[in-house]
Amino acid sequence: MVEIEYLPYQKIIIHEIRKLDVQDFLVWVAMQVEAQKQGATPSINWVDGIAFLTGEFMSTPELVSENLKGRIHYAVVFFTETSYQPEKRVSVNGRDSVVRFNKGETNPNFVELAKFLKNLK
Repeated sequence: MVEIEYLPYQKIIIHEIRKLDVQDFLVWVAMQVEAQKQGATPSINWVDGIAFLTGEFMSTPELVSENLKGRIHYAVVFFTETSYQPEKRVSVNGRDSVVRFNKGETNPNFVELAKFLKNLK
């Protein structure tokens, strides 16, 4: 029989943090998706009054090694404080855009990240 081991991440390391007001954050998120011409609906994570989006580093052998040691590195975290709604509308270059909110309360890393961001001065 196979042995199964669960090794959750032990540390999240953030290299840059950007707090934006709600409107600027939502417009920025919508513009990023529009600029990539993905045609998808932008979505963000939300936990306990904090909406956020993480920017990842490109995968390298060093980064994979860090992950295997239980450390996540985020290049940047953009966030804002806002109430939850399944989606919010913003205007981008004169066009309406929708940004979806994904509740992240079941992800322990997201819960801890939201607590950390909420306590920033």
